[in-house]
Amino acid sequence: MFRYFILLLALCAVSGAGILFEDYFNGSSAVGWTEYSSFADSADFYIDSGWYHMEINYDNGGVYSLNGDDQTAPPYVMSIPDYSFYCKAVAWDATTHVGFGARMGDPINIGQGYALWLRYNMQDIVLFRHDGPGMNFEVLATEPFTLAYGVEYWIRFTLSEALLLGKVWQGSIEDEPSLYMLGGYDTTYGDPGSILIGCQSWGLIQNHAAFDSVIVTDSLSSLATGTWGTIKVLFQ
Repeated sequence: MFRYFILLLALCAVSGAGILFEDYFNGSSAVGWTEYSSFADSADFYIDSGWYHMEINYDNGGVYSLNGDDQTAPPYVMSIPDYSFYCKAVAWDATTHVGFGARMGDPINIGQGYALWLRYNMQDIVLFRHDGPGMNFEVLATEPFTLAYGVEYWIRFTLSEALLLGKVWQGSIEDEPSLYMLGGYDTTYGDPGSILIGCQSWGLIQNHAAFDSVIVTDSLSSLATGTWGTIKVLFQ
């Protein structure tokens, strides 16, 4: 994990990008994260072996956490509206959705903003605008993608003005594909808002996902595999 961080720093130095926010969950608590659940008494948030776990066992239950680099007041928000959001995640049977939000508004129970979700029940990834509680959302793009429980996935969610882009891959951050997998265009939410990580299930089932290596940069350029290869040589 530390090696990946060093590589990212090197890349940022070369490209002029800047790291706005990062959390590798190396401590015993999720410092600065605002945690929310639709059923708080049934939710559990904890750090284990460098992973930020979220669990709930409730009918149609969701667990989420928000953060940002502007720490004026919780829930913390991002300092700029255009950013690129990396995260690694894993889910366990039978979690339905694992999600990543950006430009998310407060309060979280309203849920306004944009999201990139891994839908295990649909075997796809979806980019959507969320306009309020429950099913109040507008799908912007979907892409078939094979998802398996217990497998780690990286995501990258990029926002540049009204353009929204997403990609998912396995392996390490160095294996990032050069092309985005799906994209959308929407002008509804322009404030920086918070980044969000979380999971949601439909029906009375155990909902459990974990997250690691949350990195947000102001870089909107693609971290192509060839570029990573060049940077890696510097550390061999």
